[in-house]
Amino acid sequence: GPGKCPVKRDQPHKLDSSTSSHTVAAVSSTSVSSAQMSDLHRSVLLQCYVELKSSVNVEDHVLDYLYSNFVISKSLRDRIRSDCTTAESKAGMLLDELPSCGASAFREFVDALIASKTSVHQKLAKKLMDMVKNDQQSP
Repeated sequence: GPGKCPVKRDQPHKLDSSTSSHTVAAVSSTSVSSAQMSDLHRSVLLQCYVELKSSVNVEDHVLDYLYSNFVISKSLRDRIRSDCTTAESKAGMLLDELPSCGASAFREFVDALIASKTSVHQKLAKKLMDMVKNDQQSP
């Protein structure tokens, strides 16, 4: 009878809210944050891509640091470890994913390099920060 109509009208809303939350979860599978990395940070990473890829040892503190600070997901960390055999390919995969890991991903990556206490990582962290600083000062 007519009593069933309101129930039917109510259903789609319930479905909508559950579908939208699933969509959000699917989109943010690699990163924990939904915000994007700034163009400046993205371009600095790209400019240093070759050097970073060949010099960064992600197993030296970097992956675990980023994971523990919610920059990368457990699945991304595990995928980097399982899919990549060389240090260079691990760094490359991390660098490819980093821009989609949130607005603070660049800063956290620099902090991870500093925290690893390796001199090569220290130099790279300083270089990245200097490039950002210089770029912000330019008109």
